[in-house]
Parts: sequence; structure tokens; C-alpha cells
Amino acid sequence: MSLRNTHEERESTAREADGPRRDTPADTPADTPAGSSPARPLNRAERAAWLGLLSTHLQLLRTLDRELMTAERLPMSSFEVLLTLAEAPGRHLRMKELAASLLISRSGLTRIVDDLERQGFVERRKCSTDARGFDAVLTEAGTRAYRRARKVHLSSLRAEFLDKLTPEDLTALGGIWRTVGFDDSATAC
Repeated sequence: MSLRNTHEERESTAREADGPRRDTPADTPADTPAGSSPARPLNRAERAAWLGLLSTHLQLLRTLDRELMTAERLPMSSFEVLLTLAEAPGRHLRMKELAASLLISRSGLTRIVDDLERQGFVERRKCSTDARGFDAVLTEAGTRAYRRARKVHLSSLRAEFLDKLTPEDLTALGGIWRTVGFDDSATAC
């Protein structure tokens, strides 16, 4: 059996295990664009970049959530609310602005804020400029909880992601995110 046949058998076995490949048309080389159509299938490099981003993001969120729950009994979603309020002017935001900044529904935010309110970390107050609206306000206890959780978050983030990359990798990633539209002037973490 030749090396070519062995390689083809491995590829065939991998395709059978993964199901049919939809990332490149049969007549398109795996690492070249498949034409100019925006709806063209992903080539191998595009697929690896996209799935790598999704997989890394999911793995990091799961790890950060687990570490925050273990250390502070605070899920990642609650930490994100505390983080956003800690960085907001006056440590408060309208509920609708908070929901928009976290990319969650208002009802989802309501459940998180209800829990944070029960713990004494957040208060809801009538908005001073609109009697129909409410502000979420970070309390002193919430500030302390945020500071403790932030240490856990940063430690896990460094161990699971940042410390695995070289300074050049980090610079390259920052450039990539700016290219696709990320505003690195925003404060976070």
C-alpha cells in the first residue's frame, strides 16, 4: 500500500466519522477561496479560524464560570453585570442600557439583577430622568464582591488564555480583532 492510499484512507475515515464535509466544494483546493460569493462554503483555513474562535470562546467561558462559581459562588453572567456597573460612571446604568451592553434580553438581565439584589450586590432605583425606567446600582457589598471575583477572573483568564500566547501573538490577535471591527478603546475586565 502506498503512502498516498494510506492518506486517502485516513481522509475517508475522518470524513465518515465527521459526516460529509461541507467546507469546500470537491473541485476547490482546501486552502484557497472557493470563489467570490459571500455565501461560498468555508475552506479549511476559514473553518479552522472560525471554529477555533468559537471553541476557544466557549471553553474560556465555561472555565471562567466554573472558577467564579467555585471561588465566589458567582456565575459569569453575574460577574459581567458587576463588571459593567463597576466601570459605569457613578456605578449605575439604566436597565435597558445594561442589557444592551451585555447582549442579553431584558428578561434575562432582570433574572440576574434579581439574584444580585437578593445578595445585596445591586439595587434598583427609579431613574432620575425617566420615571418609567430603573437604574441598576452597584452597592458597596457589590463592589467588594466584584473586586474578589475580578481576581479570580483575571487569574483564570491569564492561566487559560493570555499566558499561553506570546507578546507577538497578542499583538497579532489585537490587530485581527480591530480589522473585524472590535473597538479596543472600550474598557473591560
